[in-house]
Amino acid sequence: MSLQAKLIITALALANGFFILELLRKRKLTESYTLLWILVIGSIFLATWADRFLYFLTRFFGAVAPVSTLTLLSLAFILVMLIFFSMKISRLERSLKDLAQRVALDNARSPGALRD
Repeated sequence: MSLQAKLIITALALANGFFILELLRKRKLTESYTLLWILVIGSIFLATWADRFLYFLTRFFGAVAPVSTLTLLSLAFILVMLIFFSMKISRLERSLKDLAQRVALDNARSPGALRD
């Protein structure tokens, strides 16, 4: 990979890192997600600057070019994140349904409660 490409990737990763830290500072992102994204940014640095490691992974996966390996790793990461967030959404849906049912039961039990 050329030095110019490495510098551009590094600049983008650093910008994302500062953005993630700003989201944490404003309490729009939890510490656990911040840690996850910092690990992702660290992985980007490793893949960008450790040429031997990237070439090893390319040979290990049987890819033709290092960029193919980066694309494969990116796709795998995206799929894992999609599954993770699908699990989170499912858990929130169950919690919301349970909460709505409890509120409905509480309203039904107490006459004069909020009625539409």
